Amino acid sequence: MQGHVTILGFTPNIEAMIASGGRISTMDGTADEIFEASLAAGREKNEKLIGKVLSSGHTSVLEHGFVNLAFENVSVLAEQFLIEFRLASFTVKSRRYVDFSKAGYVSPELEHDAQREIFDETVRTLFAIYDELEAAGVPKEDARFVLPYCFCSNFFCSMNARELLHVMNELRYGRGSEIPELWALGESLFLQCEEKLPFLAVRKKDAYAKKTLPLPDGVPVLPEAQVTLLDGTREPEKLICRAAYLANGMQAPGLTRDEQARILRTLLQNNRKRELEQASFTLLYSGMSLAALTHLTRHRMQALCAPDLLENADYSRFVLPESVRKAGMESRYREAFSIAEAAARKLSSMGAGKDALSYLLVSGLQVPVVSTMNAGELYTFFRLRTCERAQWEIRELATEALKVLRAAHPALFSLYGPTCFMTGACPEGRMCCGKTAQVREKFSGTL
Repeated sequence: MQGHVTILGFTPNIEAMIASGGRISTMDGTADEIFEASLAAGREKNEKLIGKVLSSGHTSVLEHGFVNLAFENVSVLAEQFLIEFRLASFTVKSRRYVDFSKAGYVSPELEHDAQREIFDETVRTLFAIYDELEAAGVPKEDARFVLPYCFCSNFFCSMNARELLHVMNELRYGRGSEIPELWALGESLFLQCEEKLPFLAVRKKDAYAKKTLPLPDGVPVLPEAQVTLLDGTREPEKLICRAAYLANGMQAPGLTRDEQARILRTLLQNNRKRELEQASFTLLYSGMSLAALTHLTRHRMQALCAPDLLENADYSRFVLPESVRKAGMESRYREAFSIAEAAARKLSSMGAGKDALSYLLVSGLQVPVVSTMNAGELYTFFRLRTCERAQWEIRELATEALKVLRAAHPALFSLYGPTCFMTGACPEGRMCCGKTAQVREKFSGTL
């Protein structure tokens, strides 16, 4: 099965809207008058102006146009690549609740029938193990860990035209060009733009050519600790409080810990958390499953160094859900990873390339991930991911990250936790875990 991408729609009068952005800085008249003038100018003149503005490097005008996309039956490998573009909105079919036994899969380009036979047989076996796990009572969110990275995903995606231009070039000429599926998605978007949005079909082959980093040989990341604080603001409480004073036109006096705590609590309750964003922290997650990586990647306001999956994945390192043990399926579960590894080794010995081997990565494989978030985004991350409703693996990792940050900066991060801990109320309604008191007690103490 081979998936595709479709441009479903875009901002009405998109050329006029973007051209208006190009005109307003140098043209007399109000915003309404300039937009009306752009409508009257017609598509050809507007596209010519847009081209002129873009050629001078002023690409921000493209952000006034919005484009809606549908990705149908693309691989989850493609999904993970795409959701790393943080200036886009995604709604993805959930692997926690939807049965993926009949999802289908994307087949890589393989030269020989023998290679295709090995690949197809391996994928069918992994899907069969997924079915066996479900039949044994393993929840869908845990059974999915044995699915290969070629299984099909469907999702909607929306972004401004500037980000789409970036995505297309990254797919076609940048990191995505090494994977034929991603290359084809990028080319398809370019062809659709040439037909529907010709001003956007700007190919930047040289600008997106991948540069190889001159990295001397290193050593693999060993799982010495589940989460490690690599770096961060040294005195975040002091800096955040100082920023709050400066925002009000004052220098911060010497504050007691209680005074700092009152300021921090109030800032955490405000919708606008700019003061908190002055402090940032870099965390290393030494072993995060590919499935959990998807959860982390969806947090936009972070600097995420997603690893090269094929270079970092080790078939001997994978997440093992407790539900699998309880169902008596541990042996069969482990077998899934052994089967995938054996097939990958065989295909590699037969000359299969990186693109094909990437599809045999299994969703439960663990990789090291580095992420930098500011204290404002960490508020959102911990509020959502330490909640009992969060997927259990990302919840465990988030709780461990909070534990590490509390050890380094207790005055600030003792105030962080799930929503019920931070606000006193659960937002989940009928889906509430029913353990609000216990959860609040847990996060009020030592994790």
